[in-house]
Amino acid sequence: MAVKLAFLSEAEQNNTKGLLFKATFEDNYGTEGVGDLLNLAPVEDDNPDGVTDPTLSYNLILAQPPTVPPAVISQNLSGYQVQITPNAAPTLKNFGLRMFAPDGTELTTNEAYPAPVLAGDVTLEVFVPLQ
Repeated sequence: MAVKLAFLSEAEQNNTKGLLFKATFEDNYGTEGVGDLLNLAPVEDDNPDGVTDPTLSYNLILAQPPTVPPAVISQNLSGYQVQITPNAAPTLKNFGLRMFAPDGTELTTNEAYPAPVLAGDVTLEVFVPLQ
């Protein structure tokens, strides 16, 4: 898995709950046109590639796919940028995170992540209805 997600915090606003995640990168890029798949399911649900959450406060908050795609809040990638692409039938494990070089071209399938990306991170926010 080339994208690792860690739960950071949550905030309530306008009858929704915003869940913040830190994404870091390792190994190689996924599939050009799709990106690396985000696994939003908690690791605690017998899901070794899922979201890590040392405090276990995230577990079971997101029981179904969000109704809107996650948002990119900040990017610390030295000019590289990400874009979230929802799958036609979203699940907790198939939102695509596409990576683009500073010149706007997408990384190619199985391309090694460049050093600035490996050293950087992205903050994502997922909105869910208040329960």
